[in-house]
Amino acid sequence: MVTQSLEDYLEAIYNSLNRRGHAKTKEIADDLGVKDPSVTEMFHKLREKGFINYREYEGVTLTKKGEELAKDVSEVHENVKRFLELLQVPKEQADRDACKVEHSLSKKSIDQLNKFIDFIEACPEEEARWLRHFKHFSEHGEMPFECREKREEQGGDKQQ
Repeated sequence: MVTQSLEDYLEAIYNSLNRRGHAKTKEIADDLGVKDPSVTEMFHKLREKGFINYREYEGVTLTKKGEELAKDVSEVHENVKRFLELLQVPKEQADRDACKVEHSLSKKSIDQLNKFIDFIEACPEEEARWLRHFKHFSEHGEMPFECREKREEQGGDKQQ
């Protein structure tokens, strides 16, 4: 069974390898805000489960199995973070919240979230007026003129 904690460690290792080119106990401890002995203990568990190659004092690398899972977790984290940023959540808060949410989503929700983010990022800017309109609404608490006009045309009487 893969726990949230195991996923967090795999993601931290994956990110460290990509960012620094290596993953050592002290760095992972700092990244996760835990003590070195906790990292060492988890490294042993991850090695037993076949997710990492670990030799004490030399750091870790991911096995193919570990890299696949870490990459999946990292992608979900980044897409949840990106989604929250689209909702105008500040980057740091979006990152913290993504950590909490990434382990709780169903496969279907993850698939749809990934599709949504892919779609939004591929959508030409001129096609994504609604994103600009939402940003305005989020920052000012009022609908942009174009949206108010459309609502009035549709007979809506809610005014923000």
